[in-house]
Amino acid sequence: MAPLQTQTLSEPIQVELGTSLYPTQNPSTCHGLSRVKTILKSARNIYGLFRQYYATRFPDHDPVKKVTPDDLLDESPGHLANSYYPYRNQSSFLLGEWYWNDGEKKSQSSFQNLVKIVGHPDFRPEDIADQNWRRIDAKLSGDSKEDDGWEDEVSDGDWIRTLVKINVPFHKRMLHRGQKEFDAGILHHRKLVSVIKERISRPAVHPHLHFEPYEFFWQPTDTVEPVRVHGELYTSNAFLETHRELQDSSGEPGCDLPRVVLGLMFASDGTQLTSFSNAKLWPVYLVIGNESKDRRSKPSCHAFEHIAYLETVRKAPYFYPPGFLNLLR
Repeated sequence: MAPLQTQTLSEPIQVELGTSLYPTQNPSTCHGLSRVKTILKSARNIYGLFRQYYATRFPDHDPVKKVTPDDLLDESPGHLANSYYPYRNQSSFLLGEWYWNDGEKKSQSSFQNLVKIVGHPDFRPEDIADQNWRRIDAKLSGDSKEDDGWEDEVSDGDWIRTLVKINVPFHKRMLHRGQKEFDAGILHHRKLVSVIKERISRPAVHPHLHFEPYEFFWQPTDTVEPVRVHGELYTSNAFLETHRELQDSSGEPGCDLPRVVLGLMFASDGTQLTSFSNAKLWPVYLVIGNESKDRRSKPSCHAFEHIAYLETVRKAPYFYPPGFLNLLR
């Protein structure tokens, strides 16, 4: 979608507290305003979409203005120009295609296909002489990183281990009645605040974060009422209301810095540790909801941060915490 073009209105629309710009729209979209008394609307883009802010002025930091055509692509224009990417040229592509598509065990027919490739008039041996085939295979499988490393790489030094303790209640008629504390395992995790600080301060991420929430509308013509568009966390009622409460709250003494809301979204999935056992870990991921879902869903943006690994709980009667059985006697 084309980036929205914002425009500061010469006469911002003023509204009374607790009233709606469009009386017929759902009351749930209205917000009780206290210090923020102005509704600002951006200009409609070619699709009839516009943003509506509850603020005294348009935000200075506008991620929509940072969007370029390259941000909407999974690969750079240089990669697109090479139709054989990740292979450098036709010769290496044909050889790689033969290797992967002609089966694991090469046959007489496969050998004849290879002869056709190397005997073709357009085949150039010098084109395949310096190819890094392992790097190409890694790119094809999606496991590749650039030679110079990613700007967003994080060292393993910020991972910490925390002992998890649980309280187990015992019946009053037992010898050791009441709650007893047991060690339940080790939690491998990172400090949440440090991960957030590191994430939002990255030069490749910060320009794309929405710190000022807004309502998103579709209005194809001036003769129809706008229709609310939902799709991002920072355009939701909950986000707008939380932002309003934060602005109305008493700030830190002597601090005039802007106050913003960060939306934290968590996810987890099981990871098989080995091919010959059922040992699993559950990685926990953090993603910042202030970033557009269009970027969060792109693997190349590396939007998901590892923050913890959860061990699978072993089932009784095969496992008891140390000392547990002694209390049952």
